[in-house]
Amino acid sequence: MTYPKSPTARHLAEAIEFSYKTQRAIARDAGFTSANILSMMKSGESKVPINRIPKLSAALDICPEEFIETALREYHPELHAVLSDYYGIGLSQTERLMLDVLDEANRITSISLDQDLCDLLVQLLVYAGRSPATDDIEI
Repeated sequence: MTYPKSPTARHLAEAIEFSYKTQRAIARDAGFTSANILSMMKSGESKVPINRIPKLSAALDICPEEFIETALREYHPELHAVLSDYYGIGLSQTERLMLDVLDEANRITSISLDQDLCDLLVQLLVYAGRSPATDDIEI
């Protein structure tokens, strides 16, 4: 398959290619009346409407955040830059939650992420079974 130059169209085309569903089923599940619109979007002939990405992502069983970020970066680079700088767009839900926890802790007391604290956090995550054991993280 030849992929389009548009990163958003390429993202869609790859997701459709690797989906177990037919393009018609994807279109139906995403709320489109015709599979032809998907063909136009994945070729780059038509833009992927950002407001339709959550349903498309669900239909394709892919991460909507990554798809939305790709579209925002391509279609609205200035907005993407502002959102990235101020709201952490591009971070996973877990990463945003971790930053919220760090922000809340910083409201209570000043947190300085030195090497010992980073090592302790890694050990805590490994202990909790949420991360494979790794070497110490260098800061």
